[in-house]
Amino acid sequence: MWVPDISGADGPIYLAIADAIETDIGTGALARGDRLPPQRELAYQLGITLGTVTRAYREAERRRLLRGETGRGTYVAPESQPVSPLIPHEDGGEDLDLARNFAYPHLNPSLSEGLIRLARTPGIERLNGFVPSQGLRSHRETGALLFEKFGLEADPDRVALTCGAQHGIQILLQALFRPGDAVAVDAFTYPSILNSAPHLGLRLVPVPALRGPDGGFLAMDPDALLEAVRLHGVKGVFLMPNMQNPTTHTMSLTERAALVAVARKAGLKIIEDDPYTPFITENLPAFGRLAPELTASIASISKLISPGSRVGFVHVPASYGASVRNLIGESTWMASPITAELIGGWIRDGSLEKALAAKRRANRKRSEQAVERLGADRLQGGEDKVFGWLHLPDGVDPDAVEATLAHQGLSILSSRYFQTPGQRLAPYMRVTFGSIADDGRFTEALDRVAATIARFEKGPERSQPVG
Repeated sequence: MWVPDISGADGPIYLAIADAIETDIGTGALARGDRLPPQRELAYQLGITLGTVTRAYREAERRRLLRGETGRGTYVAPESQPVSPLIPHEDGGEDLDLARNFAYPHLNPSLSEGLIRLARTPGIERLNGFVPSQGLRSHRETGALLFEKFGLEADPDRVALTCGAQHGIQILLQALFRPGDAVAVDAFTYPSILNSAPHLGLRLVPVPALRGPDGGFLAMDPDALLEAVRLHGVKGVFLMPNMQNPTTHTMSLTERAALVAVARKAGLKIIEDDPYTPFITENLPAFGRLAPELTASIASISKLISPGSRVGFVHVPASYGASVRNLIGESTWMASPITAELIGGWIRDGSLEKALAAKRRANRKRSEQAVERLGADRLQGGEDKVFGWLHLPDGVDPDAVEATLAHQGLSILSSRYFQTPGQRLAPYMRVTFGSIADDGRFTEALDRVAATIARFEKGPERSQPVG
């Protein structure tokens, strides 16, 4: 029977067991498909409580190391991984979707009208061929226009087109860092980088945020970032200055300046990703403007008006330009010039601003509804934030809430999707506002979330004695 060695554990026992599972899978001591000991038996062998083993197995499942089968036991997961809940279904997905952050796609500009305009564009046939990996000059100028909405005066010569923001993240991670480098991220951060960075051989170091008087999350703690440089040799940092995903925080100018000071002192490279910035009413400078020599910036049209176009833009210091162009060429050759021309037309003719205005109006209403039903004291966000960060009551497990709601046909994300492996599961959930088109169905979804949390907070009802 497999029994982990936790004699040297200096932290929570459940994490030591989960770490041992991960280590033994890596060394081959545990093979894919192996059955693990029953939880009660392992608790007996280790002399610990059953609850500790349950937490350990749950943590290992969160890391996708194990899978449980009702009535059969717990097994080491096969190589194939479950489909991410962030990937939409082919038929459009559930209509009670508070998980995917699609930001009101039903208010996007008319694709048919855009395609008609595109077809009438003089010289359109030239776009049906190969173009430079960084994109055509006219499309890089479109990117520079878009970056202005992200608080950055961009140089078209330093702009390159990517196949969406996620492709941009991967390209910049490769261009700025080498395998084995450590990159700092927020303790709660964008799920894509949690998957992309390890596949590129990079180590992610979670850095805690400062906290406000009400307990809300603020910017990354600059002192903790400097300590991460000292302890882990961090070479760079990934930041989302506006509407940080998932905490929703928008950094003040003071917070930005403090992080720039640390980056300059430690020689850190900065990747800033701000897909939601145009929703924000504040006009704040991007890190690419505050520290242009250190910063690579990402802008995307996906969260604004056109996820189907798969066009994003990166703006980098001149010294990384050749590397970025080569990496784009090696991975995809180029982003589509056809869809780049399509979104360029929407930016130039005012369709982007018109759609954003409609989405801001819709979001104000949705945000108010979320606060009303989930509680202003528990939901971090604001009327210009397209999702909220929900703090659960003491003792309520976000994974359990997520699973219960999934059985009701409602999707929502636990905090675990936003945490690096090994962190203690935090009592938070992200609630998105714009993926459900119908206002009534959105209200119904919020009510289900509130009711489910209330049941977990209340605990199981006890039967009354008979007599």
